[in-house]
Amino acid sequence: MIIFTKEKIEEIQNINFHDAEISRIICDYDAGTLEMPIIMDDTHQYPALLNFDNIVYMEVNHKEPWGPGCYISTLGIENAEGEYFKVSILLNSGDEINVITAKMIYSSSE
Repeated sequence: MIIFTKEKIEEIQNINFHDAEISRIICDYDAGTLEMPIIMDDTHQYPALLNFDNIVYMEVNHKEPWGPGCYISTLGIENAEGEYFKVSILLNSGDEINVITAKMIYSSSE
């Protein structure tokens, strides 16, 4: 398990999210959390989980401008106000997932 906060956001770039498959996005509005089970595709496929705690913003579109697809093309990080940072995920469909959060937790079976 790796916990990312604003102070450690650059370390997210050490994980290869390219071609990871997003199967579900589960949001608990009351708790301010988001859970994203994924299948990583590095040297082999394995299940992983992205948990976002203390989210203040979430946007998910499903327009598929480039055609259908649920694989991560890029995962970008940028600073936001206060203790928060923004995670931007671009899918191979052209859809985007944007989350502003105080903490992202990555866990996997690897």
